[in-house]
Amino acid sequence: MVPLYFGRGLQEKRFPYIHSTDQTRAAGQDLEYPVGTGLYVGTVAKTVDTPTGFFNANAVGLTLMGLIAAALLAAIALEPRRVLLYAIGPAMILYAFHNWDLLAVGMATLAMYAYWKGADGWAGLLLGLGAATKLYPAFLLPALALGAWKRSSRPPWGMGLAFAGGVAALNVPVMIANFPGWKYPWDFQSMRTANFETSWYMIFRHIGGSWFTDPGRVNFISAAVFGSISVVLIVLEALRPRPRPFALGFGILVAFLLTAKVFSPQYALWLLPFFAVLRMPWWSYVAWAVTDAAVWISVSAYFLAIQLHSGDPATRLNILEVAVWARYAVLLLLLVLSTQAEELVREPDPGSGSRIAPVPLTA
Repeated sequence: MVPLYFGRGLQEKRFPYIHSTDQTRAAGQDLEYPVGTGLYVGTVAKTVDTPTGFFNANAVGLTLMGLIAAALLAAIALEPRRVLLYAIGPAMILYAFHNWDLLAVGMATLAMYAYWKGADGWAGLLLGLGAATKLYPAFLLPALALGAWKRSSRPPWGMGLAFAGGVAALNVPVMIANFPGWKYPWDFQSMRTANFETSWYMIFRHIGGSWFTDPGRVNFISAAVFGSISVVLIVLEALRPRPRPFALGFGILVAFLLTAKVFSPQYALWLLPFFAVLRMPWWSYVAWAVTDAAVWISVSAYFLAIQLHSGDPATRLNILEVAVWARYAVLLLLLVLSTQAEELVREPDPGSGSRIAPVPLTA
């Protein structure tokens, strides 16, 4: 957060998107996140005058969203103690204030709660607001929509329209105010190359050439593979007599992490809520936590070797590659487990309007 405070003109009270110019975009000084995050960050920056104040003020809002998500998971989870896998998970400790993903995690969990209560329109709206803040909540829409369709026997048009409304509510005003500024994050993300924590980078490292670093090719291939896996998961889930929207949503998110060209450390936060409502082997959670932390430690050590000229960068890059492939192996395992995972959710209170039946502790 603090480097972005200086690097994106926030210390100058330059509001994201609105104060974007050709010069700031060319210099890479505009914020590269969707508008929900930028509106939050810009508002916080207006209220403080120091980097410490900026960090602390951001942390207040992120903490609130994290606590809201924990409370909602405790209401949903059939085994409330499993919420600890979210609340004190290694990823939460490492990345809660690394970036702004807890904003979207909170809204995605609110959407899960709304779906659980049978409020499909609210679920769609919250997913739309979350997707306008960080794209990943959009990946949960097919899962919740399929679940809503199967339990009501009606196409979930209301959820879809509400989702579009949530996306539009944050995006359209900014598009009208400064379209090039609004568009900058999408241009930035489409043109960026694979980062160190991805399979794309590690393959390129050994093959060389420009094939894997061509953003257009990588975008197309990663999107095609992600889309194909997601379609398979959705079709398999549609064939089940009983919906498992949370398990399907988890699988789709894992598929994205397996195929994306960017894997920032805080993306691990996206998966944490699902461990509270899905039954999977305990060792799969441990393996995920260990390999994810190993990647974070390894990439940090690699950057320090380069920046501080301490240690051997080549050796540390080799260690990072081992950690990266280990994490991908665990993600692939989680993807397979998601296709059979039980949903451990309570029966909603009477009168909530939901027709979700309780899921027993044993099959």
